[in-house]
Amino acid sequence: MSQIHERLSELQEQLAQGSITRRDFLRYATLLGVSVGAAEALAACAPKPAPTAVPPTKVPPTAVPPTAVPPTAVAPTEPAPTAPPPVAEKQALPGHTLLVDPTKCTGCLNCALACSEKWAAEYFPNETKDWMNLEFSRIRPMRFQLVDVVNVCTDCRLLQWAEGTSKAPCEQVCPQAAISVIPVGSGKAGFSGMGYLDVDRALCTGLDLCGRCLEICEDQFASGISFDPIEKKAQICTRCGGLPVCVDACPEPLALQFYPLMTNGRMFAQTPADQAESLYNKIYDKLGRV
Repeated sequence: MSQIHERLSELQEQLAQGSITRRDFLRYATLLGVSVGAAEALAACAPKPAPTAVPPTKVPPTAVPPTAVPPTAVAPTEPAPTAPPPVAEKQALPGHTLLVDPTKCTGCLNCALACSEKWAAEYFPNETKDWMNLEFSRIRPMRFQLVDVVNVCTDCRLLQWAEGTSKAPCEQVCPQAAISVIPVGSGKAGFSGMGYLDVDRALCTGLDLCGRCLEICEDQFASGISFDPIEKKAQICTRCGGLPVCVDACPEPLALQFYPLMTNGRMFAQTPADQAESLYNKIYDKLGRV
């Protein structure tokens, strides 16, 4: 415990010196086992750096040049430094999904932190400028007894030949038509579009008055619908319009990938409890094999 306290003190000093950002402080503090609320309190009471005293500038006496002017030496010409090549801008990708490798995921919550920060600032910038709430996240790592499960929308689709439509189940049952696919070329770059689902918050009546999207998702498919903690309106993973911030935030290589969707997402849809049981059986070899 004393080592954790020492490490937290070091992080506070680094935050005060500006060597790490507030977001990095919260991330490292939660990795040490500190709750998000306590980490925010520690960040707020980090010691402020003392102002640096600026020594007075000493002006050297001006030297009087001699009358005789020596010949000017020509310095060798150095080649101008070559500018680094520009970094290629990431392109939004349609037709992809989030692929989680449970054997590499550590449950660090970095994906959820990045997601919640992005969407809270988008919809409630004034209310959330000084605090963080993981309920804004569309992707949610969940810790069970022996395995971690990353719960996120799998982009299910109904079957036209069997169910009469190819819409997403939540889209089909929404009485306000608030859930829809935002086509390529529409939506807000970095947030929606590129053929992924999104919720029109102006049309959504929220959990208290409706919640039908949540019912169909949890009863028959998975649990990819959540509700924001302020207005309680539906949230669904939009894949950030083809540029998912959670993938960039994941520190483990290949633990979370943005992978081409090759089949109907309902093939992978499971409630978190069912997914945890399935992972436990596979990882710990509890399938009854001899």
